[in-house]
Amino acid sequence: MKSKRKNGNPHRIALLGILTAIILIQNFVPFLGNIPIPPLNPTIIHITVIVATLTMSTTDGIIIGTIWGLTRMFRAYTMPASPLDLMLWTNPMIALVPRMLIGLFTGWSYKLSHKLLPNKDKVALASASVVGSFTNTIFVLLFIYLFYGEPYAQAIDVDISNLAAALAAIVGTNGVGEAIAAGIIAPLIVIPLRKITHKK
Repeated sequence: MKSKRKNGNPHRIALLGILTAIILIQNFVPFLGNIPIPPLNPTIIHITVIVATLTMSTTDGIIIGTIWGLTRMFRAYTMPASPLDLMLWTNPMIALVPRMLIGLFTGWSYKLSHKLLPNKDKVALASASVVGSFTNTIFVLLFIYLFYGEPYAQAIDVDISNLAAALAAIVGTNGVGEAIAAGIIAPLIVIPLRKITHKK
């Protein structure tokens, strides 16, 4: 994704600063970033990472995703909402890596979609946003299963033999809802932002 920006690097740094501030607000102000439905809180913070990727670059999306992951770990250590917070969200493989992968997979998906549908940029934006959203959901749940399968199953009162099905149900409910929201909201934000940032 190539772009033309006025003021070059200072402009990018300013935009990264704004997006970082949004990530911090979403993490620390109730209901702005997460919907509190235990044991996992459906999130809309991933949309900010997707917007960063599609407005700026894949690298910038990874940076914003990293900031989100580090902030989530900080919250888990300092303000755990439940014992699950300390068990899950202090592990960088769960709190950090999936957030970084949002930017990577969103950027790759957009490039591929844009090549396949060169005259359908809105479709490419929407499909990349959906991919970015599912990236977060799937990798978080996959790592939970791999690293904390048995204790997590006990925490949510599910037999370990049924945990994979329970996690798949989360993908099919919360995950689909988050992906639909991303596919609708992210392009609506990205398109006007690109005009401001001179991205093509």
